[in-house]
Formats: sequence, structure tokens, C-alpha cells
Amino acid sequence: MKTLPDQPGFDAEYKALLAGAPQSDTRHSPGSVNDLVTRYYRSADFAAKGTDVTRARRRGIIESFREEFGKDRITDFRFDHIEAVLMRRTEKRVLKNGRTVGGQVAAVNLRKQLMRLFAYAKKLGWIETNPVADADKVGKDRIEGFYTWTEEDIAAYQAKHKLGTKARLALEIILWTGQRRSDARLFGPRHIVNGRIQFRSTKTNVDLGMPLAADLRRAIDAMPSIGINTFLVTEHGKPFTKDGFGNKFRDWCDDAGLPQCTAHGLRKAIARRMAESRLTDEQMMAVGGWKTASQVRTYTEAANQQALAEGAIQQISGLYSKEP
Repeated sequence: MKTLPDQPGFDAEYKALLAGAPQSDTRHSPGSVNDLVTRYYRSADFAAKGTDVTRARRRGIIESFREEFGKDRITDFRFDHIEAVLMRRTEKRVLKNGRTVGGQVAAVNLRKQLMRLFAYAKKLGWIETNPVADADKVGKDRIEGFYTWTEEDIAAYQAKHKLGTKARLALEIILWTGQRRSDARLFGPRHIVNGRIQFRSTKTNVDLGMPLAADLRRAIDAMPSIGINTFLVTEHGKPFTKDGFGNKFRDWCDDAGLPQCTAHGLRKAIARRMAESRLTDEQMMAVGGWKTASQVRTYTEAANQQALAEGAIQQISGLYSKEP
């Protein structure tokens, strides 16, 4: 059967089988990757955690593994097999449609999902140990890999893209709200109420509110036209897709002579600014939507060491310095 006893549709499927309905030809071999993935999608770990956006992303990563190893038995996987899979995933390749897949970040993301998938197999009693946990880590975390914008980078971008352009407004939205590109592209008039910003993060499903910064207000007011639902629209007057916005922002950075800069790196810039301003972890979490202090530290690693050190020395010198 395709449906578990505690899932909606079980009774209907059971009665249909008793009545002689033909069985689906898509049944999977028991104990196979296909079998595990099908069960895992119905589990609480997958179905009840995260938003629709994150579940779709997780499913896409799992399906890429399933496509290659769907018929293999779970019990046949050892740690060295997992390491080999992850090593292959670090290699970038170009698909027929021109899209580039793979890379170190892709390997990291795959390992995260395989860790959960095989942990579920362990819960089911199929395996005694999780081979992914025993496998060495491969690749580099995406957050660490993104370059953090400096103040010089921001100034160069602003010099190229003046107020009144979509490129400039896109920068100011991310820089003064800390939104991810998936949210920044959908940011619009409905998210500003009585001079304050209110929006929900699509990735974490967290409601965030903050004052409307003066620079962002000027960037919005300078626009000759904006969309009805979103401030940023395409040439056809429609909101950007996530990938479309990412590609367009890539072009804007290149036009400003900043090939190292990305939209996500700009999100790290606001974290750097907050760290250099000596804000508390709680304040930074309130702006960026991070849930833990460790997540904040991941984003603030690029905080200017000299500025932080200067502030630290100034504070302790007033306490411990002795007049000659």
C-alpha cells in the first residue's frame, strides 16, 4: 500500500484493494531508497517542519539522490559509499538547459538531507547506525562561502546605480531590512504600515517588524513607478521570480564592477554593520530573523576586526588604565 495507516486516504485505498482494484505499478522494493523516501515524505520530520518553500527545496535535493540510487537497498550503504556520493556532488557540471549544478555547497546541502533521511531509516529499524554520521564532511557551508560586502563595495554600487533605479532600490531593500532575495523580490507597499515594515520570512515563517529606514524611504520615493503588489517588477510589470531576481542582481553587481558581490552577501553586510555597532545578539536576531545566537555569529564573522578591537580597548582602558 502507498498510504500508511495513520495517513489520510488509508481507508479508501484499503477498501479499494479489498474490492479488487488493481495495484499500482509504482510500488517500490521493500527496504530500497525509493521505499524509504516515500515513507519519509509522510513522516513528521519532513511534513511538519519548515515552510512549503523549505520543504520543496529539501524534496528537490532528496529526489536528486533518489534518481540515482532509488533501487539500491538502504542496508547496503556504508560511510565510504556516502563519502563517494558527496565527493561526486562537489563537482560542478552544466546541464543541457545551461544550468550549473553541483559544487561544494551542493555537497553540504545533500549531506544535511541524507543525515535526516537515514536517521529515519534507523527509526524504522532498518539500520543500526547512520552511515552519513560516520562519513567525513565534504564541501563548504554556503553561508561561509558568500563574500560579505564592504562599505567600499556598497559605495561603488550606489555610485553606479543612482536613486530612481531598480538596481538601487533592490540594494536598499536588502541592506535596510536584511531580507533574503526570496523575500526582497516580494517586498511591496502592503508591507509598510504607519511608517513601519511588517513582513513574514518565507524560509523561517517568522513575523518581523522594524522601522522604515530613511535611506530606504528615499529609494522608494525616488522611483518613477513601482508595482502594485511589489516595489520591484520586471520589464513586463510582474514580480521577479526568485532565480530571476538573483540573476538580475548578479548583472547589477557586474555592471558596478563587483563580481565578488551577491544578494546574500549584502544580507551579511547588514549583520556586519550591526556587529561593528556593538549591537546585542538579541537585537541582531530581531532584524535578521535568526533564531539562535550561533546563527548570528555565522553572519557576523566578517565584522571589521579593527573596529571591534578599537571599541574593546577603549572600554577596558577606562577601567584599567593608570595615570603615570
